Amino acid sequence: MFEKEAVEKGKYYDWNCNIDNTQAERIWKDGAEFGYNKANEWHFVKDGDLPPEDTKVLALMVGGEVCIAHFYRKNVWDKIGIVYAWKEIVPPKEIE
Repeated sequence: MFEKEAVEKGKYYDWNCNIDNTQAERIWKDGAEFGYNKANEWHFVKDGDLPPEDTKVLALMVGGEVCIAHFYRKNVWDKIGIVYAWKEIVPPKEIE
């Protein structure tokens, strides 16, 4: 859905440079895809990708359970079990 909206934005944006509508549509679409993918990015602990110390994250446990876990420091989590992957918790803009 966001690709279609991005293409529409690219068509009607007042570009103050020498690019055509096709290029503008592609730029908006690429930006929308990048933002969407970044927001849904999972980090894998096996790759050594750990969150910053003293952070709460959405954690995927070995076995498939998903929960909010507090990461204190290297290999110290508040949940019993093995964390397989994690992602940042980004609250909706209305409550920030």
